[in-house]
Amino acid sequence: MTPSQSKVLLIDDEADIRHLLTMTLIQMKLDVVSCKDLTEAKEVLKEQTFDFCLTDLKLPDGNGLDMVSYCKAHYPNMPIAVITAYSTTEKAIEAMKLGAFDFLSKPIDLNHLRQLLKHAFKFNQSEQSYQKDTIYKVLTGNDQLVSELRQKIGKVKSSQAPVVITGEAGTGKEALAQIIHKQSSRSESPIVFLDFEAYHQDNHEDVLFLNNDEHSSYLSKANHGTLVLNNIQMLSNPLQKRFLQAIEEKQFLVENLDEPSHLDIRVIVCSEHLLSSYVEHGLLREDLYFRLNVISLEIPNLHDRQDDFELIVNSYLEEFAPDKTITQEAMEKLLQHKFPYNYRELENVLSKAATLADGDTIKIDDLIIVSPGAPTKKIAPVPNNERGDMALDEYLEAIEKKEIEKALEKTRWNRTEAAKLLKISFRTIRYKMKKLNIE
Repeated sequence: MTPSQSKVLLIDDEADIRHLLTMTLIQMKLDVVSCKDLTEAKEVLKEQTFDFCLTDLKLPDGNGLDMVSYCKAHYPNMPIAVITAYSTTEKAIEAMKLGAFDFLSKPIDLNHLRQLLKHAFKFNQSEQSYQKDTIYKVLTGNDQLVSELRQKIGKVKSSQAPVVITGEAGTGKEALAQIIHKQSSRSESPIVFLDFEAYHQDNHEDVLFLNNDEHSSYLSKANHGTLVLNNIQMLSNPLQKRFLQAIEEKQFLVENLDEPSHLDIRVIVCSEHLLSSYVEHGLLREDLYFRLNVISLEIPNLHDRQDDFELIVNSYLEEFAPDKTITQEAMEKLLQHKFPYNYRELENVLSKAATLADGDTIKIDDLIIVSPGAPTKKIAPVPNNERGDMALDEYLEAIEKKEIEKALEKTRWNRTEAAKLLKISFRTIRYKMKKLNIE
């Protein structure tokens, strides 16, 4: 279906606005049917099929929220967006939580309207079930936790709303963000990942906003696509406010340009902790939290998925070792391990075991598992005869690498906290991790 064939249902009780929007949509080569209230719109929907619905929030016989709920229940494949006054953004957020595709603020910016329609029609064209290559291993199985997660993901793809993905280390939050991006109308545009922990706080403004001949901001890189943020609580309060303004107004100022640049992005936030806890501790602005926390997805820990554990193990083996099976004894050993680093740790253990296995069966001796909290040999002054034939520089690097890895494990791979443990700067630990190939 092309835009010239697309049909739009417009609902607004103000005749002047209804007429103006109708003429605007017709100029975009769209077929438009306009209604003055919910009753008239519902009657029209019984007789005709539409590719998109645009409704005002305030209507004489109800409101746009009622229409969103009605359409999601009776016409789930038709994207619906709401029109709201700028001062009532909270109602637009509520509409998206109910399943609205997006919202427009008054006065309506035509560029924003065109972008919204482009994504809505593109969503209609690409509407399809999940493909096998887009399902990551967390979604394997049928327990209640993952069934609820799959159901929520299915609703996410019919929306442009921001998403917050919460899960402990190793649960694959970024992988889920990629799936959401691939299933959206933005799939052909870039998905960009930004972890504020990777940059000194003094550089956050440049990283997020600055554009010049040598550098493109992350907002520019992600424009028309998806921006995935980690450790958003590390952004200073003034920059959080500026970022909020950018996504609210869908534009931001670029150096050396008189006019602000249009911004068309979807934001996905990944976090190991609930964003509400950062609000409570004064690390995250409440208004930014409210704007971002529209759709929330929580990834279950691996140790909470005992019923599906064997299915998950076999799904990993099918991916990178399809010719190998695992003995029940080895499976029992895996089941007894707590896996503090979740699916990522399981994948690492199975990958090594598949490499070590002599034949086509992974046995218990092929599993290399480090028990959480196990005492680690302290590397302090070491007698020279323990160095063996290793050169002194290599030996010192090996010790340094082990100490850094130990600090990272203690802090759940939080580089800032690990640097504090080691009494070095964040820049130093980042440099040494790159130099010593620590991933």
